[in-house]
Amino acid sequence: MEKIKKPKSIKRAFIWTVAFTMLIVFLSSALTIYVCYRVQKQILPDSQEIWLHTQTAMADGTVSEAKHRFTLDTPSKVSILASTKADEERILENTEFTVERIESSFSALSPKRQLLYRVTGISMVVLPFIYSVIGIILCAWWFYRKELSPPIQILADATKHIRGQDLDFTVDYNRNDELGRLCTAFEEMRQALYDNNRQLWNMIEQRRLLQASVAHDLRNPIAIVEGYVEYMQQCLASGSLNNEELQHTLSNLAITSKRLEHYTDYIRDLNTIEETETKYSVVKLPGFLKRATESLSFLAEQHSLEIEYHSAVSDCQVKLDEQIFYRIVENIFSNAIRYAKSKVSFQYSLTDDMLTITISDDGKGFSKAMLRKKNTFLYSEDKTGEHMGLGLATSRVLSQKHGGSLELSNIAPIGACVTIRLAVRKTS
Repeated sequence: MEKIKKPKSIKRAFIWTVAFTMLIVFLSSALTIYVCYRVQKQILPDSQEIWLHTQTAMADGTVSEAKHRFTLDTPSKVSILASTKADEERILENTEFTVERIESSFSALSPKRQLLYRVTGISMVVLPFIYSVIGIILCAWWFYRKELSPPIQILADATKHIRGQDLDFTVDYNRNDELGRLCTAFEEMRQALYDNNRQLWNMIEQRRLLQASVAHDLRNPIAIVEGYVEYMQQCLASGSLNNEELQHTLSNLAITSKRLEHYTDYIRDLNTIEETETKYSVVKLPGFLKRATESLSFLAEQHSLEIEYHSAVSDCQVKLDEQIFYRIVENIFSNAIRYAKSKVSFQYSLTDDMLTITISDDGKGFSKAMLRKKNTFLYSEDKTGEHMGLGLATSRVLSQKHGGSLELSNIAPIGACVTIRLAVRKTS
């Protein structure tokens, strides 16, 4: 079982830093005060200490003197050099003892000792204060440099990138504290901005492609109308236009105008599709995919076609827009059954939250011109003008709105293949 890491706290780190600093300051101050106290004690004698002077007259007439330092509350013995006990008693009879109290006042010290005594006394007060100031400065400096400065610098750099409209960067700070979670939220915001900008750019690019496609596809019917108008003007000028030719020309003009009307209707429908919002719902795979494929079997039977189903998707739950899914699959399938000879194949796979749908048929496949113009909207190989490529255009727009794409290709030996990718999100 994986151990869950507890979130760190800047407050807790600050408390531990201050506590450690206070401990160091306290130990340093205690050591300084103790050393100064010992120095003062060495300089200024204890008031309980005395000097014991001994003066002994020896048998040969010589006088021996000695000086001993004693503490009054400590038992001590005066050592007397003697070979026998009788000698010791004789010496003690001829010994004179004098007690001199050691002067313990500050005024009795020499000037140098007085200065040293004052310095140690001041040090006992000043040095702990200096330790406290230095400790506070070092604590604040270390805490800022270690805990605050890195994430603040990262966020400042990220803000500079965003201000310069540069979203191609990452906010990388892996500490699990308050500022770390702030950096994570900032990275999520940057990623959302990046995705939104990319989606907006894709929409602008698709709009540009749509406009270019419309301009290209409208050129032919407009050229036809202009040609017929020019032809009628020339015939009227020469007086060679009879009723039969007039009816034929007007009939062709009516057909061409109808095509123009279809174009405007398709463009209006396509704009409506672009404004469609994705509405995600939870579905179970692969059951949902199998039911969706089986629902198309009725149309396949009407065209005497067989449906093949292959799925490499394991049991899971994902979020996707069911309406967008059905519209894309039905549009591509309706195109496939128009060209398929005997069967239409469906293949499904799920990799890295990307659902891939491959729909192929055993027809003649896409032409080279179609593959070259696979990013052009409203492109169709139907020469009758009844099918103008709206299904592919709609499916491409819906795929992109679902965070995916649509690609056209041919399969060997014959047949067309459409690969649809839709971004999905797995749920527990």
